Amino acid sequence: MSDNAAILVDDIHFSYPDGHAVLKGLSCAIRPGEKVALIGPNGAGKSTFMSHLNGVSLATQGRVVIDGMEVTKDNLVAIRRKVGIVFQDPDDQLFCPTVFDDVAFGPLNLGLPRSDVRERVAQALELVGLAGFEERSSFHLSFGERKRLALATVLSYQPDILVFDEPSTNMDPLNRRKLIEWLRQSDKTILLCTHDLDIALDVCDRCLVLADGRIVESGPASEILYDRKLLEANNLELPLALMTHELLHDKLRAGRMDEEHRRIIEEFLHAHRHAHGPDAHEHVHLHAHDHDHEHLHHDGGDAHAHALEEAAHHHDDDHQHDDDHQHDDDHQHDDDHDHDDHHHHGDHDHDEHDDHCHDDHDHDDHDHDHDHDEHHHHDDDHGHGHDHHVAVPHSHAPVPGPEGGAGR
Repeated sequence: MSDNAAILVDDIHFSYPDGHAVLKGLSCAIRPGEKVALIGPNGAGKSTFMSHLNGVSLATQGRVVIDGMEVTKDNLVAIRRKVGIVFQDPDDQLFCPTVFDDVAFGPLNLGLPRSDVRERVAQALELVGLAGFEERSSFHLSFGERKRLALATVLSYQPDILVFDEPSTNMDPLNRRKLIEWLRQSDKTILLCTHDLDIALDVCDRCLVLADGRIVESGPASEILYDRKLLEANNLELPLALMTHELLHDKLRAGRMDEEHRRIIEEFLHAHRHAHGPDAHEHVHLHAHDHDHEHLHHDGGDAHAHALEEAAHHHDDDHQHDDDHQHDDDHQHDDDHDHDDHHHHGDHDHDEHDDHCHDDHDHDDHDHDHDHDEHHHHDDDHGHGHDHHVAVPHSHAPVPGPEGGAGR
């Protein structure tokens, strides 16, 4: 492993005073500017490993090197200027009466002049979207705002390395999306310790799998997080985006999308639209055939949307195709139904329903002879699929401050 790494961990071992061994020869290296996810089952040693990166815990064997500097009890001040840890529960880091005081705590402990402290506070709050909150009480903020404030308390002393413990826990979709966007754009070295494999897939270049105190696998996030056997062996599941991608490919390509799978996917799409806002994707097609797709907006880093698009573009050419939702009265179906009684209705948005009627009956008197679910599916005997419009806590002891006091 290279000593030029931002984080170099070389064969570290650690046991608690009761003799319980947690880290058992853990080794890894993280390059400057790299974004890495650390995943693994509960009890694997993730939190203990994190605590070694800024000297809260010291290895009983092996070494931890931060930006060329080995972590020892003699250089904790310098190490903590380089490594900032953002805890799972923001209230573990917030203890001052105002937002300004919380963010200023770190720079003041570094002994910076007051003018520099004010500048750093302003910069950190601007970065996390809390500019103008300086005089508000930290404890009167929402949970998502407190999460962002906890990040600002770390950013204010400008570390080169950021370590996050379950960064997305209990965050609402809007603040989660803001956090993901910030993490993507950051040029810092980032380590995410998380069970949220979707955020790992969205943000990280590489993935480390920690089990029984050792790194058991390391590789590109897109490979590690799609390795079902590896994940299941470590009590983890495929990211939701990849589960959906897999389901769509397996079912749609084989032309066997049954009603239960259709219902599951529609529920996911409904939740996805609510989570990502009205500009996410106007619709996602559930055809079992090729289709020209038109999306209003695509965020290339959104793993959920990307997986859905990928699946939608890989359908078999052998299936019947309903072109662009255009169903005329003269449209011919190759099925065994009597068309006098069995009229086809595309799954159009109900707000435009009156403009897209495709039957020959007065809708005031029309009785539907179809079985359809709450999203108005219709499959005929030839397996047509139709488009659907789709509208922490474990306790951490406070980190000692640079001069031995309470810190981050």
